[in-house]
Amino acid sequence: MAYPKITVNTSLALELIASDSLPIPAPGIPIIAGTSTGIASGTADADVVNELVDTTANFIAAAPPLPVEIGDRVISVVSGAATAATAVAATAITMAADIFPDGNEAYAIVKINHLIVSGETFITKGVSVGDIVYNTTANTSASVTAVNSEVDITLSTGLFDGSATFNDEYKIFLGGPGGSSRIDSSEGCLLYVGSNDATMDIEKAYVDVKVKTVDGGDITFSNFKVGEYLPIQILQLYSTGTDAASTNNCVAIW
Repeated sequence: MAYPKITVNTSLALELIASDSLPIPAPGIPIIAGTSTGIASGTADADVVNELVDTTANFIAAAPPLPVEIGDRVISVVSGAATAATAVAATAITMAADIFPDGNEAYAIVKINHLIVSGETFITKGVSVGDIVYNTTANTSASVTAVNSEVDITLSTGLFDGSATFNDEYKIFLGGPGGSSRIDSSEGCLLYVGSNDATMDIEKAYVDVKVKTVDGGDITFSNFKVGEYLPIQILQLYSTGTDAASTNNCVAIW
């Protein structure tokens, strides 16, 4: 007797960011979201070679996310140039390069491999090591490796420390102790295969998709039709082995 091999339950769905190292976040777990702020931001108000000067700032204040430390990244919002802090005083930061030649440019200061959000309460909300973090603006992902304060967490890779990403939006999937990498095989999901290639003929649109199945095996579905569901439950969508048009355009459905 014939029977359906795929039953689609759309009560839970998640737009995925493919990753070679991170599983699909477990369904139904709490999520917090917001916008990265970095350590500090403002506008320079004096022109000193190889320095950021802001007489309204206090870069050495003790309250997190301050103080700014040697090695933190200073960004010119105007030009996109970035360089490292080599010395820090209350109203001036010495840098490895002169990226504020006019002395009146907007700036941002970030810490490499950190997500810093002024006014956030990461500890109170239960963020823990292993939780999965999405940069939903740049479509990149990482895991939490340390929770440093209410406003500062360390990530496995830099998602919010670039000149184009310092104020991107984020989502954190709160998996509790051990992080949201924990997912039972019974919670494997179906994958709707999408694409961001607007030039594709939907009747002839095929992509390669590499996934990890619920039994832990890796498999690549070659020339799979866009707009269909993979005929197997999965735990992970890989970025390597999946066509670029689909890495950030698939949907997990439980």
